Amino acid sequence: MGKAGRSPAAVRASLRRTALHGIVGWAVLVSLVASFFAARIHSAQSYRDPMPDLTVSLTHAQARAWKSFPMYTRTVPVLEYHGVSGPPNSLTISRRLFVEQMTALKVGGFHPISMAQYVAFTRGDYQGLPTRPILLTFDDGRLDAYRSALNVLKGLGFHAVDIVVPGWVTSNHRFSQDYQEMQQLAAGGKWDVEAHFGYGHEWVQVNKAGQLGGAFGDLEYFPGVKGKPGHLETFAHFKRRFTANMRWAVEDLRQHVPGYQPLAMAIPRGDYGQGYTNDRHIPKFVISWLDKHFAVVFGGDYLARSKGRPFQIGGRFGRRTTRISYRLTMMQRDVLPVLYCRLRDYATRTPLWKEYRCKRRAKKAPQVNMGGGNDGDESAGSQRSGPPAVLGAADLSPSRWIEPAGTRPPLEWSPRSG
Repeated sequence: MGKAGRSPAAVRASLRRTALHGIVGWAVLVSLVASFFAARIHSAQSYRDPMPDLTVSLTHAQARAWKSFPMYTRTVPVLEYHGVSGPPNSLTISRRLFVEQMTALKVGGFHPISMAQYVAFTRGDYQGLPTRPILLTFDDGRLDAYRSALNVLKGLGFHAVDIVVPGWVTSNHRFSQDYQEMQQLAAGGKWDVEAHFGYGHEWVQVNKAGQLGGAFGDLEYFPGVKGKPGHLETFAHFKRRFTANMRWAVEDLRQHVPGYQPLAMAIPRGDYGQGYTNDRHIPKFVISWLDKHFAVVFGGDYLARSKGRPFQIGGRFGRRTTRISYRLTMMQRDVLPVLYCRLRDYATRTPLWKEYRCKRRAKKAPQVNMGGGNDGDESAGSQRSGPPAVLGAADLSPSRWIEPAGTRPPLEWSPRSG
């Protein structure tokens, strides 16, 4: 008999029960831990999932106006979007406004075209254009635009162009789409993926006072270190910086997005030095180089003009070159009447000075909280240039651009190579 008067068999049975309870307990604990981490992973990924389709109805008056939109030929207006339902700022529109705009285009009989169709149009081929053609572009490869627009455009059967910054895939992961999402868009047949630029900021410091200028429109100023004076980069250095950035963008997209073709790019901030530049050789060089390497070069909004822009390529359509395409930038106050007004003036070739009436309508529209959102490239951090190094998830911030360290030699790329 055992110490407590139990037989050896009873003791063994008790030990087996205790061991079984322990195993069951550990199994439950492991299951709970696994469930916790699975939930965390799902939660971490769910913020990237496309949002469900959203439908809105136009009023009878709105529908009547859009259905009677003037017919036009031999021209293609280009809409430029940035954020959709993202951190609020002037370049981010609400998802509802975006859906209203797309619904209005559908009701009005507009037909968004592909990048290849637009390239053909710029070369004088109008035969393949549908009635009321239009091109939809989304700058920065923003995650919020991907999530908010994907299913909306899919439901309407619309084409669109995703203009991405491949360097931001790793350096600003919560702001930018990742390669898998770009691949999904390209494989679906309704989206074209094109390069905005390769990596880094859209701005550079341009003088000792710390003022900022366009990365593709100004020489970069390097502050002095260890008692040495600061200095501007040379024009030769600017050319290497600029061309290496764009070459890297093309090669990186070729590696990560099957079927990618470098048909177009969009100048960062639409700034090629046409207004202010600290080197007058830059505008001509930038436009000339881009013109040779891309079938289409997108500029900014043609109404974003001011006096004293000696290198501005004028007009809506860039008449001094066949390769620069200005756009209509959609902003948070561009409600339906503003969009209608601008498209009508564009289609009917109304003089530019009259089209500013449309923007005055926008000033009267409600404004959402501007908040602290940005375009993904604004921070007080480093201004280093160079392709991005891969960063871990812990290094990524949802609201702040992070400029990663590291450089990589640009890969060779021949002009207009397929």
